[in-house]
Amino acid sequence: MTKVTVLGAGSIGCYVAGCLLSSGAVPSYVNSITLIGRERLQQDIAKNGIKVTDWQGRKQIVNPEHVTFALDNKSLEDADYILLCVKSQDTAHAAKMIKQWAKPSAIVISLQNGVSNPSRLRKYLSQEVIAGMVPFNVFYKGQGHFHCGTEGNLALEDPQGLCKPLISGLENASLPVTVYEDIVAVQYGKLIMNLNNAVNALSGVPLKKQLGDRQYRRVMAQVLSEALEVLNAEGITPARTGKVIPQLMPTIMKLPNFLFNIVAASTLKIDPEARSSMYEDLLLGRRTEVDYLNGEIVRLGEKTKIPTPVNRHIVSLVKQSEHAKSGSPHLAANALLGQ
Repeated sequence: MTKVTVLGAGSIGCYVAGCLLSSGAVPSYVNSITLIGRERLQQDIAKNGIKVTDWQGRKQIVNPEHVTFALDNKSLEDADYILLCVKSQDTAHAAKMIKQWAKPSAIVISLQNGVSNPSRLRKYLSQEVIAGMVPFNVFYKGQGHFHCGTEGNLALEDPQGLCKPLISGLENASLPVTVYEDIVAVQYGKLIMNLNNAVNALSGVPLKKQLGDRQYRRVMAQVLSEALEVLNAEGITPARTGKVIPQLMPTIMKLPNFLFNIVAASTLKIDPEARSSMYEDLLLGRRTEVDYLNGEIVRLGEKTKIPTPVNRHIVSLVKQSEHAKSGSPHLAANALLGQ
């Protein structure tokens, strides 16, 4: 029997679990799925079940009686696979829970933002840790409804084939997986894409509308240029995680609207409803992952002696918004540049 536990079942974890449950992957590939998360989501799902939709027209519903959602960590005891979906700032705490409750043979898969979580987990755990990457955006619309607004394949670093049963279930659930022997370049490619999370959260508008505004794109061009410069100084070449080559993104962001729209039509598939997870964090008054995204670029800039003023300013603005607990500040593009 193959048992999966989703630890930190927020938008990503519930979406992935919902796709597995609604596809018939249980019991064909995975015998049981347990979600461990916040009481707010447990109550929503107990009442409404899980509804998963996406920009391509997916619409699947899992009835409440078919969802196992726990608030305690005891469900980790029998897990063969632990899908770790907690925020980066909660990685150390999650690792302590896994160390206490999970069996030695459990396989821990980090489906988190940022690039440092797998190595941090390995410092705490004796269990096998698999680095993963989730390219798509999921927004929680309430009442058990999780909507995926962007495209991309899941990525796993699994050269030994330890995740074959899980991968079979994911692919059966129309969640394609690309397997890598070394995922580091892919993680940095995702980091480059995730630098827009803070810009979107601070703007307060949907992703498609934000990227359709040339002023916000000019902010992103600055953010990306700083990031690519410090990564180059570190000898890191981020891999493309979709159809866009990271090194070309600053140039693409600077294009006039009519040219950008032509490029975006073939390379960026974004649902009009999509927003960044950081926008949701601000909306709910939670800490964000900005230290592990734009903050990572600031840290590398300090290490390489390369200025990163726009990323630094954006980190400061996000932290101010976290402290205010009033949701997105709905800032104009110039404010994100410090002008």
